[in-house]
Amino acid sequence: MVAVPIGLGLLALLLDAFAPNRPVEYEDELAHFYYGSIGSDLSAGIPVKVLRVLPEVFPEHLPAGAERHDLTAFGFIQEPGEPLPIGFSVRRRFIDLAGMNCAACHTGQVRGSETREPLIVPGMPANTVDLHAWFGFLFDVAADEDFTARTLLAAMDEAGLLAPGDRLIYRFAVPQLRDALRERAARNAYFFRPEYTAFGPGRVNTFDTFKTDQFRHYYAERGITPEAREMYGIVDFPSVWNQTPREGLALHWDGNQTSVRERNFSAAIGAGTEPQDMGVDSLLRVEAWLDALPPPDYPFPIDAELARRGQGIYQARCAACHDFGGERIATVEPLERIGTDPHRVWSYTEILRDAQQDYTEGYFWAFRNFTVTDGYTSQPLDGIWARAPYLHNGSVPSMWDLLTPEEERPVAFELGVDVYDQARMGFQAERLEPAGDGFMTTDGTPYDGDHFVLDTRLRGNANSGHTGPRYGTDLDDGERRALIEYLKTR
Repeated sequence: MVAVPIGLGLLALLLDAFAPNRPVEYEDELAHFYYGSIGSDLSAGIPVKVLRVLPEVFPEHLPAGAERHDLTAFGFIQEPGEPLPIGFSVRRRFIDLAGMNCAACHTGQVRGSETREPLIVPGMPANTVDLHAWFGFLFDVAADEDFTARTLLAAMDEAGLLAPGDRLIYRFAVPQLRDALRERAARNAYFFRPEYTAFGPGRVNTFDTFKTDQFRHYYAERGITPEAREMYGIVDFPSVWNQTPREGLALHWDGNQTSVRERNFSAAIGAGTEPQDMGVDSLLRVEAWLDALPPPDYPFPIDAELARRGQGIYQARCAACHDFGGERIATVEPLERIGTDPHRVWSYTEILRDAQQDYTEGYFWAFRNFTVTDGYTSQPLDGIWARAPYLHNGSVPSMWDLLTPEEERPVAFELGVDVYDQARMGFQAERLEPAGDGFMTTDGTPYDGDHFVLDTRLRGNANSGHTGPRYGTDLDDGERRALIEYLKTR
């Protein structure tokens, strides 16, 4: 995804000469995963104090319906007592800088009801985090005429954040941050056009932003402009637990990588880390922790007898493709066979692979294992209960819907919901039907909610495929319930 370098100019020279340059470190492994640096706070750092006041200063640019004027408006998970949400690291300099890490996209939350406190699940897809809205917000506020040192210093002062010397430093820092954001916004304008398919919570365009940003010079030097069809590779965040048995399997949704380490370093670049700033030791520490992180236990009651019935269905219908050791585990299923939305497959091209290799050449972790495929890989189903919505692009809200023929799946539904649907095995998202320029609920009333709506009619969002007897969509309702109950035990 896009990153936001601060580019401090003259101030950067002072920082390099006199300031400390060290990330905040954590002894606890979970805290390190949540808040440890992977290098993006050096390559793409934003001043922490600016980050903390931006939502309060510019509420008009927050997502519609935002209840709080802070970073939780974008679905980031805020722990009590922490200055920033999970997924943000801090680097100590004259002014502290914040960057994103792995946990921003790979920590989710689940509630049993709207009145329950959320259960935070490390390694889970970040089901509430809307990166498209977050970066759109940063780009919008940078374009706002009130994005000035005077405005932000006043907000920091009111919040009690100013320290001696801040007024001098931020006189330089704010204008140069603004300019850097505007430059980055121009490079990524393609993804914020009104007609572009917004990601919404829990999803991201993994590779296409590289083409206009980090790898733009590689493309320009060769006179290559990406085709429109390859710019919609939007996917659901994957889970990242239990990585040891995944080593050597076809990774990513399209199976374009077999090295867990290369996948992790590629994700760090996506989070904003430049190769020379890569937090190698930190990433290797995260890698070792994720290798052994078990999938989360299902947090609600399970009908043991129903699950036993479902186990037989699983063994007959699912295990060959989705069980560790299954004969077709991590097999790339060609598009013509699986029938799912093709845009993620079209997104990863040979020129993109070559650009990745060129960008990382000379580093011991340089990319050597990426490859172009023609379909989507059959993933292991450990912790599958926590990985809704389903399919590579998150276009099917629940396991119940995935086990129904594609024509019966919801045309549209809400994203960003964290209340769990125990019967369907997904989240309690409102299912919607098109109605003029908007949507209506299943009872025929106009939809007026504030959640992001995933419209499967848009490019990259199709909910087709994975249908027919081979994929279990011929099961009757009782068999579906039994299979779902068993999948809760995985």
